Amino acid sequence: MPFKPSRRLFAAIAIVAVATGFAAVYVTERGAVESGGRCAAAAPKAAALKPFATGDLAALLPADAPADLSGLVLRAPDGGERRLADLTGRTLLVNMWATWCVPCRTEMPHLQALQEKRGGADFSVVALNVDVGGPDKPTRFLNGIGATSLVDLRDPEMRAFNELKSRGLVLGLPTTFVVNRDGCAIASLAGPAKWDSPAALALIDAAAKPD
Repeated sequence: MPFKPSRRLFAAIAIVAVATGFAAVYVTERGAVESGGRCAAAAPKAAALKPFATGDLAALLPADAPADLSGLVLRAPDGGERRLADLTGRTLLVNMWATWCVPCRTEMPHLQALQEKRGGADFSVVALNVDVGGPDKPTRFLNGIGATSLVDLRDPEMRAFNELKSRGLVLGLPTTFVVNRDGCAIASLAGPAKWDSPAALALIDAAAKPD
């Protein structure tokens, strides 16, 4: 199972739908139903991230059997089809967010700061928006806070979100995945985090370090 249910109880995070009127609440434990497959070789790297699950990143969950995310079908802001596989070859931090999710909005400047500090040929932050409808609202929000360096991808029909949910990999927003160069999720974190903190930078450095 990619993300083995933890015996630790994670604090419930209520997400209020400010603009669209619907809400989600994080449950206290997470699981998944998937074998390692082509990502089995990434298990040692995932295990090496366990010491980073502390402090601000206490909710970080290294994968027991990394999940393949490379086949996710996404959209560019202009509506063109993109796949996460298009970004293989670099380590990714994939953050699933929505404009109606208050913790997501609070977290976004930290993701932009992480991209500014570590972004380059070997690492990128992917902001994967799941707002249902047109692209204008997420575009306005990202431009308004200056988060223009992120890899901006969209899931306007929530197909990727629902696929990951069916695989037990995501239950609410925000959810963030650490994805290796082969498109394998080697860790996840449910809820917001200060992604530009020293602890987060150390995590990214360890994840991006060549095997």
